[in-house]
Amino acid sequence: LQAAYDAGQRNFGENYAQELIEKSPLMPSDVKWHFIGHLQSNKAKALVAGVPGLCVLETLDSLKLAKKLSKTVADSGPDDRTLAVYLQVHTSDEESKYGVKPDAAAEL
Repeated sequence: LQAAYDAGQRNFGENYAQELIEKSPLMPSDVKWHFIGHLQSNKAKALVAGVPGLCVLETLDSLKLAKKLSKTVADSGPDDRTLAVYLQVHTSDEESKYGVKPDAAAEL
């Protein structure tokens, strides 16, 4: 990661919450982190608090998680902190995949 940073890369991604929480403090503060894995709502607070540079969650798949993230980001400060989210839509019949059903995506 450091070699990529030294070459100018500032956006990094991780798909495990605990690994991201561990990696974040090892990198400079201007790194923008993307979480790209499935996030359980009970881990949202630890992720937001442990990764100040978290700027995108690429796998929002439920209203419960959206509400938890909204509250956690608001409580974590600073007042202007935001978190972009990408809605994960489950378009296949694979039960091992996550995401909101297409007919519920607009509501979420």
